[in-house]
Amino acid sequence: MIRRAPQEFKVACLADIRALFPSDASPFYAGFGNRATDVASYVAVGVPPARCFTINPKGVVVREGDGTEYTLGKLAQAEVLQDFFPGLESPAEAL
Repeated sequence: MIRRAPQEFKVACLADIRALFPSDASPFYAGFGNRATDVASYVAVGVPPARCFTINPKGVVVREGDGTEYTLGKLAQAEVLQDFFPGLESPAEAL
């Protein structure tokens, strides 16, 4: 019998990566996935739900913390960079 629990493997892998860093620092700022199990995996290793996003087959990005939806192409994602990652400069500002 095959157990369908992909988050167990993902959490173990992410935990191994996290263990490479000091206990007071996290290498993870945000998590993107296409399933609820991805979000559960990121939250399990310390990513706040507000910085966990799911992307559906139509390209809609949903912020799990508050349900905000973004329908974006790759170029438009740069326009909402501050929503995704507050405090980071956008590619246009970096030029």
